[in-house]
Amino acid sequence: MDITLPIVAGGARLEAPPDFRGRPLPAQLVQTFEGRWGWKSTTQLCYVTAASASVLLQPQAQMTDAPEFKALGDAYFGWFRIVQEWASAWSGEPLADFDSSHQSAIHIAASDGYLTASPVLLRTVFIGASPLSRAQLKGAFARASREDRLPVQHRLLLYARNAKLGGDTRQAVIDAATSAEVALGVYVASRLKDKGLKPEFIDEMIKDVNGIMNLHALCTSLGGKPGPSQNRVGHELARVRNEAAHQGKTPSPEVAEIAIGHAEAIVRALHPLPAS
Repeated sequence: MDITLPIVAGGARLEAPPDFRGRPLPAQLVQTFEGRWGWKSTTQLCYVTAASASVLLQPQAQMTDAPEFKALGDAYFGWFRIVQEWASAWSGEPLADFDSSHQSAIHIAASDGYLTASPVLLRTVFIGASPLSRAQLKGAFARASREDRLPVQHRLLLYARNAKLGGDTRQAVIDAATSAEVALGVYVASRLKDKGLKPEFIDEMIKDVNGIMNLHALCTSLGGKPGPSQNRVGHELARVRNEAAHQGKTPSPEVAEIAIGHAEAIVRALHPLPAS
C-alpha cells in the first residue's frame, strides 16, 4: 500500500496524486474526485484533506472478499490517527476532525483498467497559528509508519483540550489530572530504575504512593522539577479533579483552563516532546 501526499499545482486548482507506479490516474477516475484532491488554504489555516491508497490485486481476485481490502480503511485511519496526534501536540491545535466531508479514492489496478471502491471519509490534519515545520510533518508520517504513538501523557492532554473545546469541562479536568499522574509516575519509575531497583518493586511502590500530590512530592524528592508548586497542584488540579470525578461537579471553563494549564506544565517539564 502506498500513501501518496496530494500534489499542489496551478494555484487554487487541485490535482490528483499519481498512481502507485507514478503515472497519472485515468481521466475518468480523476473526474470522479474532481475538486476533492489536494490542499486548501487561507491566510490562517492549512489542512490536508486527501490521499491515495493504491492496491494491486490479481485480475481474478475477488475484491470484496479480500481480507486485505476489507482492512485497508481501518488500517489507514489507524495510521493517520498517529499522524494527527503528533501534529496536534506540536502545533497546539485541537485534536479534532474539522472537515470530514472530503473523500479519498481507493483504486484497484487490474489488467482491464481501474476499479474504484466506495469512497471513505478522511481524517484531517489541521495546522493553524503555529504550523508544523517540514521536519515535523515528515516526522509525524515516519512515526505513524513505525506505529510510534504520541506518549500517553501527551495524548491525555489532547483529550482534555478536546473535551474543554466541546464544553465538557468535567471530563477535561479528569483527563488533565490523569495526564499529570501518568507523567509523574513515569518520571518516578525512570529515576528509581536508574537507582537499580527492580521493576516489580517500582510498580508496587508507585501503586502504594497513589495520587497526584504524593507523586508530586516523590518526584521532587528524586530531583524532578514538575513545574507548578505542590500547593497549586493540590488546590487547582487535584481538588478540582476529585470533585468532578467523585462528586459529579462541573467546573467552570476558567477553573478547567487553570487545571489543564497545570497538567500541561507538569507533562512538558518532565517529558518534553522531541523537536520532530
